[in-house]
Amino acid sequence: MSLFKHIGGVGVMGYLSPMHTDDTYAVTDPIYGVDGLRNVNNMDELICISSERRRAGMIVGVDGGLTYYKLKNVEWVGDETDWEELDLTRVRFVDKEIPGGLINGENNVYTLAYTPIPGSEHLYLNGLLQESGLDNDYTIIDSTITFYDSPMEGMTLKCSYRRV
Repeated sequence: MSLFKHIGGVGVMGYLSPMHTDDTYAVTDPIYGVDGLRNVNNMDELICISSERRRAGMIVGVDGGLTYYKLKNVEWVGDETDWEELDLTRVRFVDKEIPGGLINGENNVYTLAYTPIPGSEHLYLNGLLQESGLDNDYTIIDSTITFYDSPMEGMTLKCSYRRV
């Protein structure tokens, strides 16, 4: 039995694709592998991750996973200030939380118990993963989720995320 259940991971056999030949991590995003775990040997390699391969909120292990860094959601300048060191002793996982708010076809605002680490949330409406962002299904600010189209009565809403 693996320890994945304790850290929120999923055991997978076989290829996860698509992948880029420079990747040394599992790829789960169709473009750049956001949410896949990246590992680099040192801070210089971390800083050298190209802007095309960066996504705000991506997490990268440095020195064999001794330290983890999260890419900030700001204008990147190309140095260590683009990254925030994570204290993983404080990171907690919240799985399948049912956000607060009435699902009635009119309400489009829901509240989580905690504020997710930006980009870590996976929001499911009737079991389908929703996309965040201005041109997608919802936005999230702090612990407040705002849908563009109000979920209809009888639908289910669940959210899994990492929090500090």
